[in-house]
Amino acid sequence: MDFIDNLKKLGKNWRLLALVIWLLIGVAIIPYPNPVVSLIGIIIFFPFLVFLMFLFLLSLVSKKSIFEYPPWKIILFLLVSLPIMALISIVLILLFIISVITYFLFTSWFILYGCFLIGRRVDKQALKTVKAKAFIRTLIFIGGLTASIIFLYLFIIAPKLFDFSVISDTPMPWYLNGVYILVGAILIGLAITIVVYKFHKVFNGWFGIFAILVSFYTLFLVIKIYLGLAPTKTTGFGPIWAYLTMIIPDLLIIFYSLSTLMGSQAEFLSKKLKRFELDTVIIWLILSKVTYEFIHYFPYDLLSGIQIPWIQWFADNIDNDLINQVKNIAVLGFFVLLLIIIGLYEIMKYSEGKLKARKEEKVKLSEIIFPEPTIEEPEIITEESKTIDDIDVAISKEDDFKEKNNNESEKDLTF
Repeated sequence: MDFIDNLKKLGKNWRLLALVIWLLIGVAIIPYPNPVVSLIGIIIFFPFLVFLMFLFLLSLVSKKSIFEYPPWKIILFLLVSLPIMALISIVLILLFIISVITYFLFTSWFILYGCFLIGRRVDKQALKTVKAKAFIRTLIFIGGLTASIIFLYLFIIAPKLFDFSVISDTPMPWYLNGVYILVGAILIGLAITIVVYKFHKVFNGWFGIFAILVSFYTLFLVIKIYLGLAPTKTTGFGPIWAYLTMIIPDLLIIFYSLSTLMGSQAEFLSKKLKRFELDTVIIWLILSKVTYEFIHYFPYDLLSGIQIPWIQWFADNIDNDLINQVKNIAVLGFFVLLLIIIGLYEIMKYSEGKLKARKEEKVKLSEIIFPEPTIEEPEIITEESKTIDDIDVAISKEDDFKEKNNNESEKDLTF
């Protein structure tokens, strides 16, 4: 699998592997439903956060990859970064805010694109079916869309059917239920766009699987935001169950995001972000995740004991509930916006690509059946007319060949 192959690259660079392990330990500890354990996570993340910011700024001016520096320099960077970052701490607050935003921009982009890739892979398998390929693709499309709408509806009524008081006594905010309705409406709108393209004899069969995966990712986002917004209980099995339910997919998303950065999106990012090397983007992704968790779980009441004027002002005027609410709305806004953009982009890209490929295939067939006249009368070549599905299968095989070559080229990327 590409996912496993890309993660194997971590073992080839111990510097990056050390950062990822540090990240995973902190992410696993800091949300634990116990104030003492969570504080240990804060202590783990504080030097890591400062170190990552220093590495990020250094990567912007360094002539070589951060992951190529010798071990003694890495240790020196860690020791030097703490006092330097303290001097520019006010500037860092702005960078932290930006990093929180880009964290959800990165992860939502990777997850939604991953949903598309899985849907396309299933659709390619359906195209290779000898019999009833049109029926199977249509069934996947209609069944997937219907299932996703049903899932979203069940997610809305679930709090009324099940008792969640073992986790939190706070009711689900209305706007979180509204997210399910909005995502359902977007999926239906995208499905209508696909039906319009169907009149041009282009069918986005991947959308059914995509819709199901998007509905479950929506559930994950809503629950994560709800648990972060509501004060959870610290005793009993309920909080532990909620912790495990969220931490496992959260860790998988981290792994998948890193795998995507080191695999399918590596070449894309290197072209689009010409001024930033890949190591800079990876460090920024890790920094964004650490910043999000640190800001969310930091005990802000401790700031009142720090005798620094601007920190005192910050402690007196900060409204943690307001910050969380603004952050949650921004997260959901980014997700909804990316769902629309990526959904429409992939539908149009897939459809236009199929139409263009079919035209090229028809030109090739016409050259075979009706060759250019020569001096000698050519023997008339007859060939059974190919159906649109046959052409799509040929196009799919050609896409697989190109994708295989791209994967081979990605193996040459170093960090």
